[in-house]
Amino acid sequence: MQTRAQLPGRVLVADDEASVRDLLLRVLANAGHEVVAVETAEAALLKLARERFDILVVDKNLPGMDGLDLMRLVRSHHPHLRAIMITAYPTPASERLAQDLGVHSYVTKPFGIVTIVAAVDGAIRAGRAGR
Repeated sequence: MQTRAQLPGRVLVADDEASVRDLLLRVLANAGHEVVAVETAEAALLKLARERFDILVVDKNLPGMDGLDLMRLVRSHHPHLRAIMITAYPTPASERLAQDLGVHSYVTKPFGIVTIVAAVDGAIRAGRAGR
């Protein structure tokens, strides 16, 4: 099933699992988004320093700096950037912390194509409405 983005945007994906990065690249590009994927939080910070993105899709459990620590840094430099946190290991505490850091959606792996495209579309829509 192919789902088209309502508002195409630039998406930065940060996930250490190659299969998840590849899936998100394929699904979000097929939905009409321009997608860049990186493996680490540090690589995401470098991309964010050099390029403009509408949304960050970040795995909570990254090697080195995790997704929550990345979000703390992102908020200090890119306070209006929308973000979606994905995780295979959800906890109520990490979900609350993600919400406190301004994460638009907290999505549990495995996720469906429609779910992730809808979350990205919703975050982009909310970001553009807030400008």
